[in-house]
Amino acid sequence: MTPAVDEKRKKVERPELDTLGNAVHNRLTWLQEGYVNERDVPLAVQNLAELRRGAGRLPEDVPEFLGEDYGLDEVWIADDRPIRAAHVALTLYARHQQSLRTPDLRMYRWHSPDTQRPSLVHNLGWAVRRLMPAQEISSPIRQRFVQVGKATTVTIMAERMRGLIDLMRRDRIPLDYALLAEHMLLAQRPGGMRQVRRAWDHGFNAYRPPKPTAEQTSADDDTDHTDKDAP
Repeated sequence: MTPAVDEKRKKVERPELDTLGNAVHNRLTWLQEGYVNERDVPLAVQNLAELRRGAGRLPEDVPEFLGEDYGLDEVWIADDRPIRAAHVALTLYARHQQSLRTPDLRMYRWHSPDTQRPSLVHNLGWAVRRLMPAQEISSPIRQRFVQVGKATTVTIMAERMRGLIDLMRRDRIPLDYALLAEHMLLAQRPGGMRQVRRAWDHGFNAYRPPKPTAEQTSADDDTDHTDKDAP
């Protein structure tokens, strides 16, 4: 399932991520660019189709994933936790990106270089808050978020997260999947679930809706003027 490594392709690191996060980042960028461009890369398209079968489950629960390394050949793996974390992130991304084939609909996104708080932008809490109306909290969506946070194992967390990903796909809201992989690894360590919930809660509460552009403001003004002048 994992495509052969392209030796000519330069790998790019995100300094705020660790080794696992950067390995997943490079896998994601290869998959995404091969899927959303007008001239797709058949191997990337095929790889994403295969990955979708595992969304919301762990690799040991899907026999087709036996022996899959998710491109982590550079990562020293002392146990199976990094593999599980990469599997959760990559398979959920594959579900999120399904049928969204244009460059403006890249569902793996992360912060811009000038962002002051890169660990918050597009993390799961940030993305969940973006699902909601700007000035109110949606109870059904928040309840889904709470259920993910209540998970006592990464197995349950991955399963419950799939429903949130489906909502994000519906509303075209991207997620930082490399950061999610790191959170899934942390969640498997003693005391890690608590740290992950804290990061997600911080992202949720730090989210602010984008300010309207000058064009949007002008369009709103034109609409108001038309309404006032209407007979």
